[in-house]
Amino acid sequence: MTKSYPVVYGYVRVSDRQEGAAQELRDELATWCAREGWHLGAVFTDVSAGIDVDDRIGFLGLLDALALPQARGAVVLDPAQLSPRPELITRMMRKMRATGSAVVCRSGELPPMALKHCQGQPELTS
Repeated sequence: MTKSYPVVYGYVRVSDRQEGAAQELRDELATWCAREGWHLGAVFTDVSAGIDVDDRIGFLGLLDALALPQARGAVVLDPAQLSPRPELITRMMRKMRATGSAVVCRSGELPPMALKHCQGQPELTS
């Protein structure tokens, strides 16, 4: 019997001045996921994303992927990858958790209101 690894999907947001850094961030996500024993299904990216999360093509793609039956979670390197604004991080966390998937940030601290959405989330274990 082959071992099953949890399928996760990543998200990266960069400004237009950092567009070249997007690949480095995707590679960093892939390395982290491999180290944790997670299968990284895809990484969704937004460049120069506006404030309205409903206009972020990459984030909307992430939400669609998290709705797939095999999806177990979303991975983000740092909450700042979601937004510099705590209220937007909280809104995005709420949307991701509404899919039933876990949300894991490698580093950085989530705003207190966003942390509330992580309570009771499933573990990403294989």
